[in-house]
Amino acid sequence: MHPASSCKGNGQVLKSVIKSLLVISLLQVTLFARDININKIIEEASKSNKKIFLFLHKTGCSYCNSMLEFTLDDDKVKALVKKDFSFTHINISEKDTVTYKEFRGSGKEFAKLVGHNFYPTSLFLDYNREIVYAVSGYQEEDDFLVTLKYIDSGAYKLMDIDDYIESIHFKKRTTD
Repeated sequence: MHPASSCKGNGQVLKSVIKSLLVISLLQVTLFARDININKIIEEASKSNKKIFLFLHKTGCSYCNSMLEFTLDDDKVKALVKKDFSFTHINISEKDTVTYKEFRGSGKEFAKLVGHNFYPTSLFLDYNREIVYAVSGYQEEDDFLVTLKYIDSGAYKLMDIDDYIESIHFKKRTTD
């Protein structure tokens, strides 16, 4: 066999391997990309009488990672979220597709659409698909518990968060 024909054969093998790797990569992206249908999430939440909580974050954001690792993984936070909320996270760095009202697009496009493209952001929606409260930035466990209770109690309909916090402190002072 001539050495040149051997190289030509190896080149074909290399091209075949590269094509196979590309196909596998595309399949992985397709297999791991999620279809996040907020309309359906809200519909299911209304059936179980749960509040809707969307957590927007992105890969490589240290504050997002801290919220995921510490705040959202806190036992008290997890228990309250599991009991009273329908929780979905949206990593805007991933190739997920988000459906919300008539919109269908990426997580990043969704965040821009709703005007919350600062991360992390916690969004709370009502059954009419409206955002009723949003918190941008990192929150420690205790602060986030107050936020969750503010939404869960329905106090967001009656007062702003500062008044709610003051009412909690007032109740504590009068019972002590």
